Amino acid sequence: MKRKLIRRVVTVAACLLFCTTATAQVEFLAVTVGKGDALLLRVGEYVCLIDTGKAEAEEQLRAVLERCGVKALDAVFLTHTDKDHAGGMKWLRKSEIEIRAIYASKYHPEVKDKKHQASKAAKKLGLEVNWLGAGDEVPLGGTGAVFRVLAPIQEFEGNDDDNSLVMMLDSPDGRILFTGDMEYNEEMTLLASGADLKCDVLKVPNHGDSDACGAQLIAACSPKVAVISTDSEEKPDTPDKNVLRNLDRAGCVTYSTESCTFGVRVLLEEGRVSTEYVSW
Repeated sequence: MKRKLIRRVVTVAACLLFCTTATAQVEFLAVTVGKGDALLLRVGEYVCLIDTGKAEAEEQLRAVLERCGVKALDAVFLTHTDKDHAGGMKWLRKSEIEIRAIYASKYHPEVKDKKHQASKAAKKLGLEVNWLGAGDEVPLGGTGAVFRVLAPIQEFEGNDDDNSLVMMLDSPDGRILFTGDMEYNEEMTLLASGADLKCDVLKVPNHGDSDACGAQLIAACSPKVAVISTDSEEKPDTPDKNVLRNLDRAGCVTYSTESCTFGVRVLLEEGRVSTEYVSW
């Protein structure tokens, strides 16, 4: 049986998504795509997708993008090469949705550059891949918001999760930490770097598995809200009970995409955070 992480569940009509017009307002939707990541972000008029879910989630993600009125993406970011994060890139680049830029982690030891889904898509679309590493920044149009790339800091062989693209969205309305599937090796390196990890919202790494999101990371982030993208039937024991316990002890309210059929919607506005489950 799927677990609901909190009882305070708000279900709203999907048509309410992406209808606001405030220039700096931040809207983040973790789409329900099973055990995978497909994270839709809007800041003002800038719209991007962080990861594309697995290929098998095409129907769900396509329907959500259509319902949200997304006809163009200013950027697609692929945090790493796992199929449940990058598998949807093939159908997406063939779709009618315009893709204006493609970004990916600079380290991906398990996949050669030309075989990377980002490279394949860029070649077909006449674009260049922007390979990102710690210290890079990506401005989000003229919104005043920016992605500050915190990792990868170094390359880890044999586990692409630990080469995940980790980005802090820094905006006038608040901060969100996007973590891909970062596991403990990358997590410890990130903590040792001294980077400012404090955020309003934490996208919990690696689907809330036991090999990520330790108490030190949670303390450094001190998030108000945590979002987990998973399905405990596809990946048993996620979210891990110790991860949930540590988030709860830190005073963080946790939401999981498996508790709704459309996605988890987070809105940041002038430092305030509101979160709700969205179902069809």
